[in-house]
Amino acid sequence: MKKSITLSALVVATALTLSACGNNDTAKPENTEQSQAPAKDHNAIQEGTAKLQGLTTQLQDAITKQDTELVKSLGKSINDAWLSYENAVRQTYPLEYTDVEKYEMPIFSASAYDKIDFNVLTDTASKLQDALTALLNAKESSGESSEILTKAVANYKLYVEEQTDNLTKQTALFADAVKSGDVERAKQEYAKARVFYEEIEPIAESFGELDPKIDARIGDVEDVSAWTGFHRIEKALWEDHSLEGMSQVADQLVIDTKALQEQAKSYELDPKLVVAGAMELLNEAATSKITGEEEIYSHLDLVDFAANVNGSKTVYLSIIPALNEKNPELGNQLDQSFQQLEGTLRTHQTNGQYIAYDKLSTEEIRVISDQLSELSNLMSQTASIL
Repeated sequence: MKKSITLSALVVATALTLSACGNNDTAKPENTEQSQAPAKDHNAIQEGTAKLQGLTTQLQDAITKQDTELVKSLGKSINDAWLSYENAVRQTYPLEYTDVEKYEMPIFSASAYDKIDFNVLTDTASKLQDALTALLNAKESSGESSEILTKAVANYKLYVEEQTDNLTKQTALFADAVKSGDVERAKQEYAKARVFYEEIEPIAESFGELDPKIDARIGDVEDVSAWTGFHRIEKALWEDHSLEGMSQVADQLVIDTKALQEQAKSYELDPKLVVAGAMELLNEAATSKITGEEEIYSHLDLVDFAANVNGSKTVYLSIIPALNEKNPELGNQLDQSFQQLEGTLRTHQTNGQYIAYDKLSTEEIRVISDQLSELSNLMSQTASIL
């Protein structure tokens, strides 16, 4: 749960507005080299995308054959191929870039797992092929950056709706496990459900009273007897080792997530508030969540961190059109910072699962905190482009 987020997000958003109003663009002189750059970028993108499609086709064949070693090898090759030209795509086709990035990264991450989930990877590879086909056929937008940004934010809204749908489905599975009294299955379903909530937390201030009902920690409530949500059941699972009395809590959690699902359909998202929420979330993760307060009983904090980072990255992807026009170097820095933090978090996985947070050393925690802080700082600099 994001603590005291609404006021701080509004303050940041106000700063974003004032900064943007004071930003005067100056025309840049054109030269022959600059005028030739788009054509060069287009050719490089076409060549890179054709190569990536070929590798993805090979990956799909390896998935069908369930060839684990080849899938891992191709996952790395796909990532290397994408990294070789992604900057050109981000500058020229920001909307198509977002879709490719969304499906390429899970494929690369899976290449580090000892055990491959072929069913999940089949779907992801198919969606990556669709995204690459769209990129191959893309035409550079002739619209204003504000129009492209509006469309990108609309895409982010669809992402939020998709994640709330997933949250509702996974929470129902979690509740079923809780009500059946199956502690071990409930623990597994808990971790899965948490991901979907934490990924949309950049806009938690939009949830109103649903946020504390779903995500309050024990320190957030005055009356423990009225405590509801994920963390109440987390305590029952990992500290009390009993699900007695949790059926009602589980039922209420299902009701609340369904309410959130319906509410998400009517959200009107402002780019400034969304970015402010992502920045505040990263800052909270770096300063308070880093202590282990979020998952105090289960120690699944790394699961939450990874989901927070992924959700914030989706926000970053939605503002790329504005970054391309106003501050492309900041876009490059954000891209590198996200990659660095994602890489750091992956080092704390075993067979695709994050290790318990209490197994990390003080130095390992410090590194994560520093990288979260750097990312939050970079997100705050988007004040100049919105």
